[in-house]
Amino acid sequence: MRLRKAPYTEFKRVSTSLDDYASVDSSPLFLVNNIPMMDIELKENDLISFMNPMCPQCRSKNVVRNGTCLRTLENGTVFRVQRYICRDCRYSFVARPPNYGYGKHYPEDVREKGVKTRVKTSLRKAADLFRIIGNVIISHETIRKYVPSLPDMVMVSSGYFVYDEQYAHIDGIEKYRALLKDSKNGNFVEEILDDLKEDTLAGFLIRSLSRFAIPDHIFITTDGYHYESALEKVSSSLNIRIMRQRCLFHIEKDLAHRIADAKMEGHLDMAKRLVKYMFFQNRTNLKKLGKNRDAVLKLTEGMSEREIVEIMLDRINSLYGGDSIMASFLKWVKKHRKEVFLYLENPDVEKTSDKAEQHFSVQSWLFKHRFKTEEGLLRTSYWYHRYLSTGS
Repeated sequence: MRLRKAPYTEFKRVSTSLDDYASVDSSPLFLVNNIPMMDIELKENDLISFMNPMCPQCRSKNVVRNGTCLRTLENGTVFRVQRYICRDCRYSFVARPPNYGYGKHYPEDVREKGVKTRVKTSLRKAADLFRIIGNVIISHETIRKYVPSLPDMVMVSSGYFVYDEQYAHIDGIEKYRALLKDSKNGNFVEEILDDLKEDTLAGFLIRSLSRFAIPDHIFITTDGYHYESALEKVSSSLNIRIMRQRCLFHIEKDLAHRIADAKMEGHLDMAKRLVKYMFFQNRTNLKKLGKNRDAVLKLTEGMSEREIVEIMLDRINSLYGGDSIMASFLKWVKKHRKEVFLYLENPDVEKTSDKAEQHFSVQSWLFKHRFKTEEGLLRTSYWYHRYLSTGS
């Protein structure tokens, strides 16, 4: 078998550690594998062997010699390499010369750097990173294999979920990347959907919830207005009760759009701010009330969030109930009161689908446009969020 690189003219016993990571252009020593210590020696009979062999698969020292094999350098030098086999896991390996490692024979940090670039570039360019950083030649297919497959197991669930979707280009075709995420422990399921029809959404939610160990009732936060019938199908199919919280951010944003489209910002700007404070009761939104700040603060002082909501609804109705846009909005809120204010009944329910939006915000443009296959996008997204992302 012909080795692909041969920068050496002679071999000697060397000890390598995680601190020896240097390019072969500057040093004849290179990290042989990801085991902290591994000694190599070239014996008088041109046999390269480990002084203290350890299995790179399970790191057991219960290793025995298993014959030798010949290797030829590019300069024509022929030498023998000791072959080993682990008695514990039956993994076979050889005593490779410095910088001739493959697979598990280079450090984990190099592997992570190379595979991490899979999110930002192609498989081949990710493989090139290994050559650029450490003169390690690796196949682009090896990079593909390093991206973990999606786990086929039942995941733990808190019973509280957020759902959202985002468009993605798969081989130039616009599709939808749907996400169902547990808002408490971060477990999630992603799929690529061809459309957002009722049956398509219901099918995704049924498949996704089947991968969780869910109780007989769950809570799910969604945006938009087109999920009601789909959730009814899911509830009937899985024989569970689904309680929905509508995303408050999207409700407030939709109201702002309606006001802008009607060119009523000057007249209804304060109504929009009052609605925002009703949904998100914090100092920032209170300050944005301007001259009404002190009056609202006096009305709501010492009251609970639920009581403040009731007061704000009453004040908005009395001040702006005569306007058609606000009257329509208040009528809609009254009709869907349980779904709009479910978080007041259960504080563990997410007010918004922000956690799903944050999930999509990671490498957003690249995940939308980079991948040619569904498997590539989903596997890379899962690996990135599970192992690299600092968020839950």
